[in-house]
Amino acid sequence: MLPVAVTTARPTVPAARPASVPGRHRAQRRWRAHAVPGALSDAEVDAFREDTPGIAGVRPDTPGGIAHFNAAGSALPPRAVLDAQVAYLQREAIAGGYETTEDEAAALALPYTALASLLHCDPSEIAITQSATSAWQCAFGALLESFQPGDRVLTARCEYASNYIAYLQAARTRGVVVEVVPSDEETGQLDVRALEASLARRPTRAADGRRVGPVRLISITHVPTSGGLVNDAAAVGAMAEKHGVPFLLDACQSVGQMPTDVRELKCDFLVGTGRKYLRGPRGIGFLYARNAFLEGQTVCEPVMLDLHGARWDAADSYAPAKGARRFEQYEVSFCAKAGLGVAVQYALDVGIERAWARTRALASAMREELAKIPKVNVCDVGVAKCGIVTFDVDGVGVAEIRARLRDAGVNVWTSRVCNNTRMEWEARRTKAETSRDPGLPEDVVRASAHYFNKDWEVQRLVDGVRQIAAQA
Repeated sequence: MLPVAVTTARPTVPAARPASVPGRHRAQRRWRAHAVPGALSDAEVDAFREDTPGIAGVRPDTPGGIAHFNAAGSALPPRAVLDAQVAYLQREAIAGGYETTEDEAAALALPYTALASLLHCDPSEIAITQSATSAWQCAFGALLESFQPGDRVLTARCEYASNYIAYLQAARTRGVVVEVVPSDEETGQLDVRALEASLARRPTRAADGRRVGPVRLISITHVPTSGGLVNDAAAVGAMAEKHGVPFLLDACQSVGQMPTDVRELKCDFLVGTGRKYLRGPRGIGFLYARNAFLEGQTVCEPVMLDLHGARWDAADSYAPAKGARRFEQYEVSFCAKAGLGVAVQYALDVGIERAWARTRALASAMREELAKIPKVNVCDVGVAKCGIVTFDVDGVGVAEIRARLRDAGVNVWTSRVCNNTRMEWEARRTKAETSRDPGLPEDVVRASAHYFNKDWEVQRLVDGVRQIAAQA
């Protein structure tokens, strides 16, 4: 028996214990995240922090301690996720890579069953991919194969750049028509009434004679990368179902942050990543593909298959794998795959609903405090805002803000809005020309809270921004 093995047991989520945090900051006297009904308590959060190598033992007065507000980029993993990956790599080094896939079959099966529990679907509807982008491209490419010139794709104003570039490429090479559904002027969310109007529009001819066909796909981002907006994906899914149109949902920022039940979302495809709110590894993603949808199509398979996603059953024929596995490829980061399973199971054990309540409370408090600071502009819109908070400071570049906050012990990131969500940036810039709406800057600072963050960390960020603004 080889000495190194990857655990296939459920990751241990630490029990809550009384917290003792010296030097409480004044923000904690104004609001407390655990006061939200159903949210995680401070004692539970302290236990989770001790289970996270990056912040274990970090208190307000810890030298070099970092407040990590970059869950929307890459969250800090729990110890169990780190251990699972290291143990897998160690076993590969001793047993061999191929042999380890056999020996650790249970660890490699965990992401399918855990994601199925998280998304409320069947494990056969889950594919593990090299990234969320590759998962999205597989799904979009499979659908695109049946499109005719003039067929329409409906998307949201806040659509992510990688997805929109693929739409533009499809328009250039296949003659697909890309339509951006307007956002509600009051909320900033995708306007569901405008969506239904687009779905109801009959095929016609454009002024130049080109065909404008039926809607063949609704494809939106649930939570954009550059703000706290949450689109009403369930309402979009209901419209898609009503009109019999496939629905592809980019849920990279929502899976792990908030409940994502595919039965309620009514999506046919959903993509996500390990590294963000799931607190999992980088270099791994996943795809949900609804079995009933796949079975109802004459052909629905990725543009390129390999021997893992299909069976070569005769010299001149092949058969795609059943379910979502057709969207997988043979080679993937197996240690990341093992880590992903542990990360998803950890999120389930923490409790998505309770974690979501705390994350929202932290982000809401952060927005409220930042908005009070002169020269600071909070940029988020939406009815139900999430854990992502975006802002800028008059007269100070976002790269400088990020660098100075890091020097003050706070991790944030920046987002180039004019590239990452360009349609949203252009629309709000145009609106600003005729209203009091300040519009969107080209670049924003992005601070993304998670359930492991503390009240004093929010205050550290707010104090740091206040100092930067005062010196601007």
